[in-house]
Amino acid sequence: MGETRSTADCTVDLGPMTTPLVDILQGLKRNTFAWAKLWVLNGAPDQFYPNEHHIITTALVPFRARYRDATEEEQHNLQQFLIGK
Repeated sequence: MGETRSTADCTVDLGPMTTPLVDILQGLKRNTFAWAKLWVLNGAPDQFYPNEHHIITTALVPFRARYRDATEEEQHNLQQFLIGK
């Protein structure tokens, strides 16, 4: 079962796959987190951003793989969580 996480603006019920995604995000450095958020909120494009630093791209590999394995509902929950961040 998932858990509930809150930001200043919203509370989101997270599914079992979403919770590890949030845990990964919260462990990232600020700039890496910003690129992860941008990627998710832009629809998780297959092509990474040309000006994304290669170290950030490498750091996001596990997060991106887990995000793609998540259900649509879990992806939506994470998007809602990030919108509140």
